[in-house]
Amino acid sequence: MKRQLITVISAMLIVTSISLTAPQHLATASPTPMPRVTFRIQTEDPVVFITIDDGSDMPADAQAVLERLQWPITSFVLPNYLRADPQWFTSLGSVNDIGSHTIRHTVLKRKSLAVQTEAICGGHSQVASLVQDSVPYFRPPTGLYDSTTLRAAASCGITDILLWRVSVNGRTITTWGGDIRAGDIILIHYVGSLAKSLRRVEKELKRLHLQPARLSDYLHSGTKKAAPQRR
Repeated sequence: MKRQLITVISAMLIVTSISLTAPQHLATASPTPMPRVTFRIQTEDPVVFITIDDGSDMPADAQAVLERLQWPITSFVLPNYLRADPQWFTSLGSVNDIGSHTIRHTVLKRKSLAVQTEAICGGHSQVASLVQDSVPYFRPPTGLYDSTTLRAAASCGITDILLWRVSVNGRTITTWGGDIRAGDIILIHYVGSLAKSLRRVEKELKRLHLQPARLSDYLHSGTKKAAPQRR
């Protein structure tokens, strides 16, 4: 009886040892990190960040304004518009970092995880196939999102969801509280009035002694990492 008890205890110890040294691939995987949601960037530098959405129009006068200003910009372009002329978009300003905006401008809030995942992953992968140096940034159409959006975006490899505090439409500037200030993300659109919007922003930034900077240089640190370079 005593010998049987010793045998049982020895077997239990062996099983425990096996469970404690289980192969690494059987360990629980770390959860995918959720993308960061940013409305504006905390920085002491006198800079703002120009972002342009959609891509339905590619106005030559806006291209000329950006060529003159040499501003760094970040764009959230729909794949069908980007596919028409990727070079036109990537050549704008001093640099144009291109992120995604769903496949067909789908308003995501309250949609199912499957619908949101298809819209976000599809847009992200198509943009990446068209632009070699696209960035893993995403902007939800109309700015509406929910917790499901974050889960879907994370599964697509999105690191950052970028919103805004300032929007510009032609000569009209809308802010959520006071003047444009350092760290603000400014939203404009690729429409016929884009050149007018850019000139309006140029005038306002001169008045406020602010300068556009490259969003990716400041996104995670609030300080500039490197000078913008044209790809």
